[in-house]
Amino acid sequence: METLFLLRHGETAWNKNGRVMGRLEVPLNHKGILQAKRIAKIISRLKIDAVYTSPLKRALQTAKIVARGIKVPLTIDPQLTEVNFGRWEGRHFERLVHDKAYHRYMKSPLTTKVPGGETMSDVQKRGLAALRLASRDYPQGRLLLVTHGDVIRAILCHYLRLPLAQFRRLWIDNGSLTALEVSSPWPVCTFINYVPDITGVSYQAYAGLDPTQPK
Repeated sequence: METLFLLRHGETAWNKNGRVMGRLEVPLNHKGILQAKRIAKIISRLKIDAVYTSPLKRALQTAKIVARGIKVPLTIDPQLTEVNFGRWEGRHFERLVHDKAYHRYMKSPLTTKVPGGETMSDVQKRGLAALRLASRDYPQGRLLLVTHGDVIRAILCHYLRLPLAQFRRLWIDNGSLTALEVSSPWPVCTFINYVPDITGVSYQAYAGLDPTQPK
């Protein structure tokens, strides 16, 4: 694998309403479908060799919209699924602020396991395991992973050599695309959190390259 693109799934009603989805199946809302269609137009220009996706419906819907436009293999990998938020799934974030376990998790997410769930260290390990398997199939490839915000943050921390405890400093919007050049000893993030606006004109990518422009 030479180039890695990371795409967060489009918006769902629960994203909008501030509810914890975790492993629960929540489909894209209308805005989320539009986000997937817009970013698919950008991805069609990026010469992707293969798409790997989380099995959860919101990610799989996004991946199928993208894959239709580029006609490449689409693989479902359970290791790319969302964080297991255990007993918090289905609850509103605003109500979790009264939960002592929530405060422990927010303070020490690497070692504190969500009640009935997993730690961020667990998330990073399985995300990187998925990448290793994909790289074996496409050692010189340009791969797209369609997954979830915290999975993307965990992968970015690894490649950019950031402490995983800082993962919340990386902002990843619904329907956003991030790119890494990973073939060199020092991986480079060429753009992060790229989101096309409603007209298809890009916002400025925070870290350099505009994927709508030719290299």
